[in-house]
Amino acid sequence: MSGFIHRTTELSIPARSAWLTALLSHIPDAKALLICFAAAPIARTDSREFVFSEVFRKAGYATLLVDGLTAYEEKRDPDARFDVPKLTERLSQVIEWAQHQPQLGRLGLAISANGTCGAAAIKAAAATDPQPFALVCRAGRMDLAGAAPLRRNRVPLLAIAGGTEDPTREPAAHAYQLLESEKSWLEIERASERFIEPGTLDEAARASMQWVERWRPATLDLASNG
Repeated sequence: MSGFIHRTTELSIPARSAWLTALLSHIPDAKALLICFAAAPIARTDSREFVFSEVFRKAGYATLLVDGLTAYEEKRDPDARFDVPKLTERLSQVIEWAQHQPQLGRLGLAISANGTCGAAAIKAAAATDPQPFALVCRAGRMDLAGAAPLRRNRVPLLAIAGGTEDPTREPAAHAYQLLESEKSWLEIERASERFIEPGTLDEAARASMQWVERWRPATLDLASNG
């Protein structure tokens, strides 16, 4: 565990004509960087995604929570969260931004996404060099990535679905079958799409942490200690 205390900073990250709200929590000896990406507002300390990512901070990761849409876009067009090409482009730009930051660029990268941003994460990962070492899609519409990107994915992917009250479970299950990468499927039966039931978000966070740690390259430890 790190001997440093995370410093949390509110940011605006440029993405072509938009500025995306982001929340960075960082320590000097971070193991790696976890980007949490969603269309709904998550980049604040009282968000559920901040609670989700706390397990990573406690394990010594830096975290970057990013709102894929601006408040204006979210308010003007409820269907904007289904614009996978736009979300993919923005996530790619966030990754590029992180790679050019002195304190972040040396870190290995993992991505956690939910909802339609699960599709964006799969497509953005394929265009990233070097690729992320792990992906987590929670209640994710991976199917919206399309069959070809799903088959081409080479990043180890954990898909987390809820139970019968999660409408994303069935399309995600179909998409999961198309993946040829290392993969794992976790169903949390008592969870709905938003994972608001007691203990369900914690369970998803612990499983995500285990998956990311499983695939984090050992060379990253050497880099952080060097």
